[in-house]
Amino acid sequence: MTASVLGELNGSVLDATAIAEAVRAGSLAAVNVLAAARTLAQSPAGRAMNAFITEDWDRAARAAAAVDRRRQAGEDLGPLAGVPFSVKDVIAVAGLPITGASKAFADTVATTTAPAVQRLLAADAVLIGKTNCPEFAFGVTCDSPLLGRTGNPRFPANTPGGSSGGEAASLAAGISALGVGTDFGGSLRWPAQCVGITALRPGVGSVPGDGQVPGVGGNFGADGTVPAASPGIQGSLQTIGPMARSVRDLRTAFLLMSGAEARVVAERQESSERPEPSEGSGRAFRIAWSDGAALGPVRAEVTALMERLAAALAAEGHTVRRQPDLFADCLAPYNRLRAVDPMADHAAAVRGREDGVTAANLQTIQSSLAATAADVEIAWQAANAARSAALTQIAAVDIALLPVAGGPAGDTDGRLDIDGHSAEGWEIMGHCRAVTLTGCPAVSLPVGLSAEGLPLSVQIVAGPGAELTALDFAAMLEKLDI
Repeated sequence: MTASVLGELNGSVLDATAIAEAVRAGSLAAVNVLAAARTLAQSPAGRAMNAFITEDWDRAARAAAAVDRRRQAGEDLGPLAGVPFSVKDVIAVAGLPITGASKAFADTVATTTAPAVQRLLAADAVLIGKTNCPEFAFGVTCDSPLLGRTGNPRFPANTPGGSSGGEAASLAAGISALGVGTDFGGSLRWPAQCVGITALRPGVGSVPGDGQVPGVGGNFGADGTVPAASPGIQGSLQTIGPMARSVRDLRTAFLLMSGAEARVVAERQESSERPEPSEGSGRAFRIAWSDGAALGPVRAEVTALMERLAAALAAEGHTVRRQPDLFADCLAPYNRLRAVDPMADHAAAVRGREDGVTAANLQTIQSSLAATAADVEIAWQAANAARSAALTQIAAVDIALLPVAGGPAGDTDGRLDIDGHSAEGWEIMGHCRAVTLTGCPAVSLPVGLSAEGLPLSVQIVAGPGAELTALDFAAMLEKLDI
């Protein structure tokens, strides 16, 4: 088995890079690319998958036709010319619904566009719609009270994951060629594994977070703005990031979505001291890895996969060290802070609309307000201490490797069997949550298959500001024999 499992899963479906190259060259018309995406979305299988809360084919057709006219006129086109993309429905796009997948906000329309999305539009990508997620993006499956359950187009007996499950499903089905989601505790990384695509959780601050909801003060756009992400732990750690069918697409999307920040990252990395290249890889990486057993139950086949991966990397000339305690002290502080950090923005957003919010999520919001200021301060102190220790661990290497989860995608209800242990809910996300607390960038990349034939992905974690290092490593790993 090889790490090119990503390519094997995506088969002959073009990635965003190939689509844009063909549109710019004139060998593919943007309107035809869009028509193919629309046919898939509106097919019986596409409808049954239930990935889209809002579709916007008419506006997309006008945008695709404009791209073709500009090419025919000899104008330069952007790096994502004609690429169909979709956006998770907790991220604002002006003129489209911004519901947070909640009945309480079913009729709300955004009046502004998130900067990360606007930058993709400026690169001539074609927006086709907004995708499903759990209410307020709270969940490890993709079940929303507004739309219902989204299915996994590749593995129908399994969940597409959450909370960016609609994005993952659309990409895996060949409808979107690029997706924009959010990641708080694994909401990009986990669904990417569940369907067999790749995703980048950018480091904190690398991609603008403006345009997420509920946002500061619980504003859903009613007064003309959708402000930055929530205060507290969610505002501190949640990021907007890309999902794609190839690592090269992630790179392009990150460079565009981060804007000026990407140039700063690139300049810093180009000027930093780099290890000597190794034969066959172009660069020697210093790598620490763990099977994640210190963070929760892990299937024996996941441990075996990580061991094979480590051996293959060592054989390529990289410096590889097993570190069982990698980020192990980050999970408990994350979970504690997540529980007590006051969700004042969510509370403000739902005030007067409580009847439209699910009972479980309403309880979560209300319970978070019960903690004392002292409880919250103690939780933040513990989280900051754990984060500092984790950053010391990763400062000693170029890359840290952990599995995305203790096993592959769960069943349609989100339950995952881990060698006889039934895991569900936030327990499944422990490996992702631990990495989130570091604030570091992480790529989710499928590198093997489970006994059931389901994708198993690794988290490729780099230091603060080192998204391009993580992407370089992921591109190398795509080609590595395991």
